[in-house]
Amino acid sequence: MKLTLIFVIFILANAFFIISNENLALKNPSNIAKFSIEYKDWIVKIAGNFKDVTGSVIKHNWIPVDYNTS
Repeated sequence: MKLTLIFVIFILANAFFIISNENLALKNPSNIAKFSIEYKDWIVKIAGNFKDVTGSVIKHNWIPVDYNTS
């Protein structure tokens, strides 16, 4: 439940951030279209970053090295 709430707050906060940065009044249909495009672009960037981080984690050597061998 807490994770879902944090996720929803994160999504809403970023939506409000896009609206305020672009000075969008969502009463105007053209601004709603612009918001949709900006929000979709943001989601695509987040997914790309997630993919990059996940790929880096997978490629990392996670086998411990034993430095105490005699």
